Amino acid sequence: MRTVDRILATSDLHGQNNKTLDLLKESGYEPDKDLLVICGDLIDRGTQNLACIATCQKLQQKGAVLLKGNHEQFLEQSLVEMLSSDARRTNPSENLYNWVKYNGGATMYEEIENLSSNKLTKLLKFVQSLRLYFAVGNFIFTHAGANIGKPIEENTENELVWMENRFPYSPAYKGKVLIFGHEPTWKLYSYDKKFKKSQVRIWYDTTYKDKIGIDTGGVFGGRLAALWYYVKKKYNLNVEFSPINIL
Repeated sequence: MRTVDRILATSDLHGQNNKTLDLLKESGYEPDKDLLVICGDLIDRGTQNLACIATCQKLQQKGAVLLKGNHEQFLEQSLVEMLSSDARRTNPSENLYNWVKYNGGATMYEEIENLSSNKLTKLLKFVQSLRLYFAVGNFIFTHAGANIGKPIEENTENELVWMENRFPYSPAYKGKVLIFGHEPTWKLYSYDKKFKKSQVRIWYDTTYKDKIGIDTGGVFGGRLAALWYYVKKKYNLNVEFSPINIL
């Protein structure tokens, strides 16, 4: 059993590797004492995407938990296409085109479009190895909430990496706190509007007291944020992962 002093969570790094390293330093992250959970969207929109993945892999090797976000889903779909045919260079599918043109994938695509098939395959395996949710103690971590109409373990990938419209307004799981990213907190209901983007805050559901939003829009003019909880009891924190070095 691994024991930790804190559970530390962040989300939506979006290819901002330098800011990610600064955040970990500012939070005093210590791999031997902290359990780090990164709730998806490691890539896209930012300009240090592969570097951010490499950092996350190193963190994973030290015990961090990495979750899959909708941008990793975009990447997975595009990698399958890139590995299956060179036609994507002149005649990309609608999925690949929309990812690059409209869904924030342009900078990531620029970094990977000329990688070897071997490296693209490793990247695909890494994305496919990411967890969809992580539960420990009274906490559940996902990228974008959940379909709270059924148990967390029965949720589909789409239900965990895309946010259902009703999710922020509904009670989640009794006796649990669901921590998620995906939506910048200033867009969530009952967010305190006095805190503008430059001073954006983590969101807490004051109605049901069972949800915390931690995407503070770092790539949209906000900032990266980390939430931490000092552990009062010992959990079984034997976290399995598959180390896949991409670079």
